[in-house]
Amino acid sequence: MILIGCNCGYQELDFVVEAKNNQKCLDNFRKLSPHIADYIYAPTVYWNLSTSKLLTMEFMDGVQVNDVKTIQRLGIQPNEVAKLVSQVFAEMIFKHGFVHCDPHAANMLVRPLPSGKRSILGKRKPQLILLDHGLYKDLDFPTRTNYAALWKALIFADANAIKENSVKLGAGEDLYALFAGILTMRPWNRVIDPAVDHLVVQGNDGDHSELQMYASQYFPQISELLRRLPPVILLMLKTNDCLRAVNNSLLQGSSLEGFLIIGRVSSEVVAKTKMLQKKSFLCGICIWLEEILVEARLFSMQMALWLLQLRKALSG
Repeated sequence: MILIGCNCGYQELDFVVEAKNNQKCLDNFRKLSPHIADYIYAPTVYWNLSTSKLLTMEFMDGVQVNDVKTIQRLGIQPNEVAKLVSQVFAEMIFKHGFVHCDPHAANMLVRPLPSGKRSILGKRKPQLILLDHGLYKDLDFPTRTNYAALWKALIFADANAIKENSVKLGAGEDLYALFAGILTMRPWNRVIDPAVDHLVVQGNDGDHSELQMYASQYFPQISELLRRLPPVILLMLKTNDCLRAVNNSLLQGSSLEGFLIIGRVSSEVVAKTKMLQKKSFLCGICIWLEEILVEARLFSMQMALWLLQLRKALSG
């Protein structure tokens, strides 16, 4: 935690800052991600009863995000909650550049969507309630777009782009593979494996043993990587670890669907960035064609996911 910077603690103790973060978070979803704005909520702040040392907010009645049994009793599918968490934070990180950096399970509640909307199967749809808005981080434009490009490369197993964007974010040409491994919790040979589920972690004893072995084997290199990464990226690593723990609670591992969501949102940001920087009409056409190819790849990955799910259902 000492590596993460010196201003975070002071900000977390100022409740006016927390209240403003709360409001800005919701405003960003309404303005920049209106397609999921109804699925995310934060408690209303009672400004007339709040100061820098006292924060008065709406009481929220919900289920902690890792309480799988109670979520199921509410008629909500845990995998739908996992997808929503992935979508919310992908939008925050890659599109908004204003990120809740303490998303552990106690800071996220789930309740049925107040509108009563249900899935095709008749299951209730979830709404995610974010609590504790004291620790946020702004990502500047280069950091946000390079981080999006890195995650796009990780999803598509693009070794050259992984290296390029890891170097831009501060990992260096010697430790970019380790950086990719820390982000995904996968060894390098799996990170660049073209298989559709190459980043999926099963959460079993074998995976845990493998990770412990790598952590012990590469401890000096990990220490050097953490020393050279900028504080904002260290906070993204912390956020990533919190989200991984939540997903593991909901799914007993990671989810291919979650990675597809990250791939889609990060790809949208990369394409939009390229369009902003295009130098000619022809460049715009090339970017548009690249977007079509990315969508085709995402669709093929989605089809592969459906086939895997069908095979699992039939074998069960």
